[in-house]
Amino acid sequence: MSTVETPPTAPPVLAEGVTKRFRQGETVVEALRDVSLTVRDGEYVAIMGASGSGKSTLLHTMAGLTRPDAGRISVAGTDLAKLSDAKLTRYRRRTIGLVFQAFNLIPTLTAEQNVTLPLLTDGRGSEAGRRLDPLLDRLGLTPRRKHRPDALSGGEQQRVAIARALVTDPALVLADEPTGSLDSVTGQAICKLLKELCEEQKRTIVVVTHEPSVAAWAGRVVVMKDGRVLTEFRPAEFPDAPALTAHYQHVVSAPAK
Repeated sequence: MSTVETPPTAPPVLAEGVTKRFRQGETVVEALRDVSLTVRDGEYVAIMGASGSGKSTLLHTMAGLTRPDAGRISVAGTDLAKLSDAKLTRYRRRTIGLVFQAFNLIPTLTAEQNVTLPLLTDGRGSEAGRRLDPLLDRLGLTPRRKHRPDALSGGEQQRVAIARALVTDPALVLADEPTGSLDSVTGQAICKLLKELCEEQKRTIVVVTHEPSVAAWAGRVVVMKDGRVLTEFRPAEFPDAPALTAHYQHVVSAPAK
């Protein structure tokens, strides 16, 4: 009796030979230099690097917010370069959840209105009822659902932003310095929440950060410098956060080969 083999599932993120250049006056800056990276389903990856390392540019290419000059970005099996701007916007809205450092909440909308906005703009408002309540409950936002952003703490605003990123049930969640506007205690609570969401809901999450204490929550850390991937490691290999920090500093300070 013959068996039918199931075709392999495409990874949530596949970057191959990605290069991105920006012009600053007469100077051309190469923000990404032949970067390749695969993020597997259900993985929590942190991309680390100092300012100017290319980490945020890489995340923006993964999100389809910036198109690379060379190479290929595939998200959930779709080559983003093959999508028109309109199709890319629609694909991003349905497939990718974005979390920003500055929260990017609409000040005139309540927490629950901000969360459901991606569904409404995508013509899926009818799904809001069944998706909203369990999501707000899981993120501890039910008592604050009717409050506007100016009545919420920084941590609560970021949890609203995370809920907004999750409401469409995306294949991929991308977070750009999600703790950058928070105090250390609140920031660690957000890191813990992202890790729990990854483990409980099998979410695929990529976080960009320059802080070892944030990267320590990930399952894998990719280190960037000068637009290139230097190395990667697993936080579980280190006994504590100071040891991880020391290793990271050693990697980025080592002379280029």
